[in-house]
Amino acid sequence: MNAHRLFVSQDVLDRWMVEEQVSVEGDVMTLDGNQRFKLLSAVCFTEELTGEGDPHELIGRVKDLETLSQLGGEHVSDSVILGDNAYTVVEGFLGEPVEPVDGAGTDMASAMGAALGEKTESTEIDLLAQFFLDQLPGKG
Repeated sequence: MNAHRLFVSQDVLDRWMVEEQVSVEGDVMTLDGNQRFKLLSAVCFTEELTGEGDPHELIGRVKDLETLSQLGGEHVSDSVILGDNAYTVVEGFLGEPVEPVDGAGTDMASAMGAALGEKTESTEIDLLAQFFLDQLPGKG
């Protein structure tokens, strides 16, 4: 599967649901274009608060809560403590693709190009992911 994962903040997901741009059934979110993602609770790291730098290299990254727990992180609301570091995070969901997006990446040529590292045209998911990254505090 050649589809990309995405991060959706809780606020954005709530807004999309009110605007009927997505539907959520159980742990599967379906976007307007029939793109489906399995949702995992996750956080996006936005800032290190202690001034000690970011030794874990988490700023701008998304971690699901299970992975965060395995790393020894303690998550409460919009904060994570990991070792001697404290981080501000945005709560939301990591979306894992459930099926290919509009057949993208399903033919042999696409698979071969991906295996050879050829850059493909940006998909809606790539653009959506970039939009969310641009919305992080201190960006844009």
